[in-house]
Amino acid sequence: MLIRLAQASELDALVQMRMRLFGDLVDFNQGKGANEQLLAATRDYYARAFDNHECKTWVAEADGKIVATGSLVVFVRPPYPGNTSGKDAYLLNMYTMAEYRKQGLARKILQQAMQYAREQGYGKVWLQATDDGQPLYASAGFASTSDYMEWEVSQSGA
Repeated sequence: MLIRLAQASELDALVQMRMRLFGDLVDFNQGKGANEQLLAATRDYYARAFDNHECKTWVAEADGKIVATGSLVVFVRPPYPGNTSGKDAYLLNMYTMAEYRKQGLARKILQQAMQYAREQGYGKVWLQATDDGQPLYASAGFASTSDYMEWEVSQSGA
């Protein structure tokens, strides 16, 4: 199996892998219009990300098709202690098709993403892990923390 950076010509395959990820993780029965909106917005995002390099995606290829993915989204904030560049990344879209799981593909994609983050001088790589994914990330040196808080604008009454 080949692990490599995704190419712009693979946009549709990447979008489909993200939709599969959502299908496994959340109730995707929001109505046909909502799903079509999400699909179109995801396609637009990846198209822009290939042009402006704000997201790097690695894929595992087997039997001539993409069977696993993982992405790093780059963000820049003011420099802070320990990170004078202010560049960090968020790891997401770690997904392997069911029939290709337990073959080390996610680990290999994660290693490529981490190497890229080191080469780019990122201060931190963030992620949200599923219960199944936590052992992989912990074995790669990611630490759980209770420091992270989130405000979901669309659901806030404040």
